[in-house]
Amino acid sequence: MSGAQKRGGTLRVAYGNEISNLDFHTAPGYELVWAVLNMNCGLISMTPDGKFVPDAAESWQISPDGLLYTFKLKKNVLFHDGTRLDASVVKFNVDRIMDPATRSSMRTFYEPVHSVEVLDPYTVQIRLKHSYAFMMHMLAAYRMGLMFYSPAATQKYTIEDRKAGKPEAVPGCGPFKLVEWVKGSHLVMDRFDKYFEPGLPYLDRVMIRVIRDPVTQMAAFKAGEIDFIADLSADHVDTLRAQNPRAQIMTGKETTPMVAMMKVTVPADGKPMSKDRGPHPIFNDIRVRKAVGCYGIDRKEIVKIAFKGQATPWLGIIPPGTQDTVDVTHMCPYDPARAKALLADAGYGPQKPLTFELMTNTEKSVFHVIVTVIKEQMARIGVTTNIRLTDKVSWMFVATQDGPFDMYVEDLASLMTVDQNSFLSASTAGWNSTRHTDPKVDEYYARYGREMDPVKRKAIAREFQEFSADKLYWNTISGSPFYQVAQPWMKDYVYQAEFKVLYKKVWLDK
Repeated sequence: MSGAQKRGGTLRVAYGNEISNLDFHTAPGYELVWAVLNMNCGLISMTPDGKFVPDAAESWQISPDGLLYTFKLKKNVLFHDGTRLDASVVKFNVDRIMDPATRSSMRTFYEPVHSVEVLDPYTVQIRLKHSYAFMMHMLAAYRMGLMFYSPAATQKYTIEDRKAGKPEAVPGCGPFKLVEWVKGSHLVMDRFDKYFEPGLPYLDRVMIRVIRDPVTQMAAFKAGEIDFIADLSADHVDTLRAQNPRAQIMTGKETTPMVAMMKVTVPADGKPMSKDRGPHPIFNDIRVRKAVGCYGIDRKEIVKIAFKGQATPWLGIIPPGTQDTVDVTHMCPYDPARAKALLADAGYGPQKPLTFELMTNTEKSVFHVIVTVIKEQMARIGVTTNIRLTDKVSWMFVATQDGPFDMYVEDLASLMTVDQNSFLSASTAGWNSTRHTDPKVDEYYARYGREMDPVKRKAIAREFQEFSADKLYWNTISGSPFYQVAQPWMKDYVYQAEFKVLYKKVWLDK
């Protein structure tokens, strides 16, 4: 095959959502991650079969006690601003993510890190406080993995410049360099000629366009105006396949959870993100969480209607396709009579009916179908729901910044391991969106992450799954299948679900 790749051309990508902002270490959303992975580099990367491979690091050693990770760096890695990537850059970036002032959502992942030491210009050592079974997974792939900022640019430009995506403020070390970003419209990145992997990338340019409506996306794809749809809503796959028999439709295990999250606490002083918490007026009560989120939701019916049966009804904090998962769905059978009894016990009934707001966003049409089905299911147990529909960026702000909500429906981070989910669900996590305050959740994460024996780890995972199904701080309703679609002429793209969307080896045969 080698030598057959054609160089040049523009890959035209469709996103269903805008990128929130370009401050990599703090901005929410996958849309950002999928751009950053192509403009930037990290220490290591990961293949679809779970093998760790070099990126800016050429080799690494892990001490027998699992507490020292030593990385030797390649000597030819340059940032797009011409500065060199060396050991001090690695230290600068890890220290930056770990600094509470940065407010990085990824800070949770670095809890095991004691310190980062520069041993020589091209050797860096990360010392851990305690054993951590997923250190390499974390560096390679949690959220975006460890991605490097140029210290020179970070010190020269403001966070506002980075958020606004000024190309000179966010130079990466990846195969493509940012040329232009217009929020809500498009992002353009061009080949970086001094990229450290010889001969890559093949493409001249990647152009990402925001096309919010899936029907418009499919029309553009059918007309040949788009080469790749990064995330196609599951309910449109059959239509797209019928319209484009030669399209490459890619999917894999359900590693993404579709959730109906219920807010547990609210800021007692009315200030979002306040440490001073008070009970959420409805869902702080476990009886109401169980009535609504456990017995009142018919997961099988949701999957049948919203996903045409193409997903797995599910419960618990570990999605169906994720490592060490356990099916605990039997713990929440659909039981409207039991739901009504729990509501009565909590003081609700015909004289005092329960009403709550059900929030979702316009990212995927399937979300709206799900909230409509839940609204109908709630009516059967005497509960009224008011649907609130927002755009994705507004939803992300509410979900990650302690905004007001009762319940939201969304599909959250695709999980390689449940350990990765700490950034959305540990009690101390900046993005713990239900704002539960239960340290038992954190204990499960700590036990799971520090256990080096895979058999014992599996037992902890089962316990954690059962605990989460019982408490419902995290309420999964099903897996959420993920689909990407490419034109027949887009070659050598490797599907890695939401974890990695990489264009450096892609070429166009046309």
